[in-house]
Amino acid sequence: MNTITAQLKQWLRHGLATTRKDMFAIQVIVALLLSVLCSDLLGLDYPGWAALSSFAVMNTAIKASALRACHRVAGTLVGGGLALLVAPYLSQNPAFLVVFCAVIGGIAVWRAGVSPWSYSWVLGGVTAMMVMAEAQKTSDIRPLFSFTFSRIEEVVLGCTICVLVTILFYPLNRGSLHPHQPENQPKPTSRLLLPLQAAVALLLVTPILLVFQMTGFWQAMVSVLALFVLPPSAQPVQVQINQRMQQRFAGCLAATLLSLLLLPLLHHSAVFYLITLIAGVWLGCHLQQGKPSFSYFGRQFTVAWIIVFIQDTLWLTEPVQAVMRCASILMAIVIIALVMLVFRSLNIPA
Repeated sequence: MNTITAQLKQWLRHGLATTRKDMFAIQVIVALLLSVLCSDLLGLDYPGWAALSSFAVMNTAIKASALRACHRVAGTLVGGGLALLVAPYLSQNPAFLVVFCAVIGGIAVWRAGVSPWSYSWVLGGVTAMMVMAEAQKTSDIRPLFSFTFSRIEEVVLGCTICVLVTILFYPLNRGSLHPHQPENQPKPTSRLLLPLQAAVALLLVTPILLVFQMTGFWQAMVSVLALFVLPPSAQPVQVQINQRMQQRFAGCLAATLLSLLLLPLLHHSAVFYLITLIAGVWLGCHLQQGKPSFSYFGRQFTVAWIIVFIQDTLWLTEPVQAVMRCASILMAIVIIALVMLVFRSLNIPA
């Protein structure tokens, strides 16, 4: 009898865990599709930003989603505003852009490691670099202002829809024994070497992105900052960064290779496109909620899947653009690995 009872309890726990994963995946998919469709209906230019925002701040807890959404919006506003102030004086200057990205990236990593507004610092740094990169194309402030405002609109839209969907799903999530937890925020730390390493990585990444006109510029910037902003852990810094690099690289590569196998089969069909998009997000959400050692891989797989399938023109996914977007991420990770290797060879501890 005890054996049967134990087996029933095990099945019940397994069933609850599966239901929890399914519910979170459905919640993410609903928010993502609403973000993309609303962006399209409103005539906005970059639906992928709204989709990524809705996914990035998603949590089954209303407070956690709302707080992360506020941080993302605040960082985007401040970063975009800073870049707009500087851009009129330093536009169309690639050399300055390289230095600007290194300085802003280093500051963002430093402040993210000691501030409770860690996520805002990361988003502020990324947005500032995106706007300054756009400023290299024109000396006219009007298109640059339009680009920045589009970025803010998409982020606000995605975050707002995410919070509304979280509220909608709250009655279903309330009974969950183990609701999906947000990523740990970095605790105050004296890791002063990480900002330096991030700055060096950006000094190397930015010129390559400019020379080859890679469309995934902003995702490469995100990769550098995300890998150097570490959550609290008893593990050595070097081990944490290595693990995150490996899982981000593997997640992006897996999503890219799988998408390249599927893209030729879609034939620009909206129905097949939606089915494939949803299936990939579903898979990524389940992987993200699996073993802790595999969770980051699942999250990066989902991010790459969204980047590949939600391009500027909905229902139309160009393989070349998809590859270029993910290639910039993979290239950034390789450069970070080289930077870490050089620092380690110089016996400089991370």
